[in-house]
Amino acid sequence: MTSNSPVPAPRGGSATALAPVRDSARAPDHQPAHERAATRIEALDLVRLLAIVGMMTAHLLAPLALVPDADGIQALLAQVAHVLTEGTSSTLFAVIGGCSLVLATRRRLEIGDRRGAVLSVLVRGACVVAIGLLLELLPSSVMVVLVPFGLAMMLTAPLLLVPSRALVAPLVLLAAAGHPLAQSVPGPVEFGTVTLLSLDDPIGVLRGIILTGQYPLITWVPYLVLGMMLMRRLLHAQQTGQVRCSARRIAAIGVLAALLGHALPLVARMLGASTQGAWYMAAPHTGTLGDMLATGGVAVALIASAIWLLPPGRHLVRRSARILRSAGAAPLSLYVLHVLLTSVGLIAAVVLSGGELTTMPWYVAGMGVLGVHLLLVVAVGAVLARRGSRGPLEALLARIGRRVVPA
Repeated sequence: MTSNSPVPAPRGGSATALAPVRDSARAPDHQPAHERAATRIEALDLVRLLAIVGMMTAHLLAPLALVPDADGIQALLAQVAHVLTEGTSSTLFAVIGGCSLVLATRRRLEIGDRRGAVLSVLVRGACVVAIGLLLELLPSSVMVVLVPFGLAMMLTAPLLLVPSRALVAPLVLLAAAGHPLAQSVPGPVEFGTVTLLSLDDPIGVLRGIILTGQYPLITWVPYLVLGMMLMRRLLHAQQTGQVRCSARRIAAIGVLAALLGHALPLVARMLGASTQGAWYMAAPHTGTLGDMLATGGVAVALIASAIWLLPPGRHLVRRSARILRSAGAAPLSLYVLHVLLTSVGLIAAVVLSGGELTTMPWYVAGMGVLGVHLLLVVAVGAVLARRGSRGPLEALLARIGRRVVPA
């Protein structure tokens, strides 16, 4: 994933002029639509959009990098997409998720509703898990991330009551010991995710969810905790009027962490100690210390850089920028739409090929289908921006949360 995110520069006369607004961190679910739009941290929406686009690219274009006879500009772009998005996009999504938990519960915690803050996250996490289980029933090349993401939300919910200082040691411990612990567990490595059809093997399901799956909780919980700590720090800096200065320092730390993560395997090779799967390797989705430093560092750098460029209390006023922001504010709706369309394309390809799918038609993988999905992202953003509303699934989860855990 590239750091050239669609984040506007805060300069007058640029393509995305800015205007001051109110406190960006207070956006309870019952606020009117125009107040929610005015009080969001819009930089986070733009980075969230970047994560969505990165995940779509990883699903639709990057796989062509593994096709041996692929050539031409599309093959080159697939190679680039594979390097930039594999592992990084999902990590960015997870770290932003931790940031969002802080923002979603801040109002409740400020008024002392600790129980309501935790329960509201538990309810939302359970809803995300349910949606993920339903999506997993569809034939698709996408390994749906919603089940581990929702479970990670639920596990992280009580940590919202814990000070950031007390979270540092567990975060470091999980990042350092998670991969060795997963390797020590007997049994096969699960490359897929949890489905309703796999629940007949509870031991295997638990092993995959917690340790050995594609998105294990031992890796995803630290990413969410990292996002929580990051957002708390930025909100504190906002209160002291130092948010841009703090964001700049945090972005530099993120860059250094990413460089360290990628440097570890290089140093190991120079010392003649390079071993596949070792803790210092930075291969995506491995959960090694090198992988978590590399991907987590990129996520922190992108989020902090975006907030430095577009700090809280600033509002995008150009229509094109508002469309992108609105799309980024509907990640669940866009993700579900993306998985559904990917599944439809795969089913169509199998049917049209007579059940013998030997090549990837344009509507299954490649620049063509990626372009279609990106156009739909913009279209959804345009509709939401015009209506001043949130995504349909985001609105549904907010409605369920209000009914189950009244404010």
